Amino acid sequence: MPEGTGACGINCLVCGLFRQGKCGPCAPGDHPQAQQKLATQLRLLGGTCPILQCAAQRGIGHCSADCDLYPCPRYLAGPYPLSKGYLEMQMRRRGQQQAPAPSGGPAGTPPDKPPRLH
Repeated sequence: MPEGTGACGINCLVCGLFRQGKCGPCAPGDHPQAQQKLATQLRLLGGTCPILQCAAQRGIGHCSADCDLYPCPRYLAGPYPLSKGYLEMQMRRRGQQQAPAPSGGPAGTPPDKPPRLH
């Protein structure tokens, strides 16, 4: 596992916010640091990243590598962490017609309505 790579696949170590000390690194969903990151997000932002929350609840390390539902509506709802075009390419290459629905939203959140973190 590359250090600082979140469940979404984004590596925080290459992010300007991390490098400026404005944000801490994320973690794979199956790593203990994920729970710490979620608690910090909830405390500071009043909500959590729906992708990290789902991965942590499901014990998924990295969504694109470990989850058979990827890309799910949490990703497609956007606008981050990945573009619609990238996700559509992933679905084409995986032979998916549309994103499969996940089984329940994180922390009572419907999968099609992730909380905004900003």
